[in-house]
Amino acid sequence: MNTTTNLSLLSVIVRTMGRDMELLKKAVNSIYKSSYPNIEVILVFQGIDNALFGRMKNDVGSLFPKKMIHFVQHKTTTDERSKNLNLGLAAANGDFIAFLDDDDFVAPVHYENLIAAIRKNNSSMAFCIAKVVDEKGNPKTGLFKGRFIDKLSFYKDNFITINSFVVTRKAVERLNLKFDERLQLAEDYLFLLPLFMNETVSFVRDRTCYYRIVSNESQSFTTYEQSGERAEQYALLKTLRRPYKPSLFQKLIMLVKRRMGLVYKVA
Repeated sequence: MNTTTNLSLLSVIVRTMGRDMELLKKAVNSIYKSSYPNIEVILVFQGIDNALFGRMKNDVGSLFPKKMIHFVQHKTTTDERSKNLNLGLAAANGDFIAFLDDDDFVAPVHYENLIAAIRKNNSSMAFCIAKVVDEKGNPKTGLFKGRFIDKLSFYKDNFITINSFVVTRKAVERLNLKFDERLQLAEDYLFLLPLFMNETVSFVRDRTCYYRIVSNESQSFTTYEQSGERAEQYALLKTLRRPYKPSLFQKLIMLVKRRMGLVYKVA
């Protein structure tokens, strides 16, 4: 914990390949414009280009000279998205942990809102629904519209983007949470399943983070579709999520709650 404040430290893990330095700067800047003042950034760079890593450290570090930024280089020539997140987790010091990809960004109240919800409800995690934007930051509609925010909907597929939640370190350590490094698609979904399905979680209705999609889906999904590995990744994911499948009784209870109007539905 930072001795200059009584607020618990929040660690925000940012993964990047350094392909767009301006977007990366915007992402980090959005973190440090936060109304929550006690934040460290763990910036995980994937790549073997030492010169690029050096430029990134200089460019980002010089913009935020008084902020806590830790730089981690993952030297690999393959895309190892889950490994990057695990390296960030290992370097994080905060009582609260969040994640942000280098092309996404958050509103100033995002982390304050989520941490306040965790404290109020004594929950393991808090989340909101992200606003989806295009490459220019313009809103894109439809991705989460009509989704019920309940376990039945979440087991079907993910509606919590990687930048839209904060989790407590206590929950991460108690559940021994890590990102499964066999997965390079939907790795955050498998990380979230034991939290959402088994723990107390808080949902914040204010949509205070921004998830950038250039086409109709994320760039990682498009890349794996082109490489032919998408079907293989999804088959593995289906196997790994089976232990969290709701029982028939649980499904019936959730369907009744939906009919009674007791479950939030994304507009």
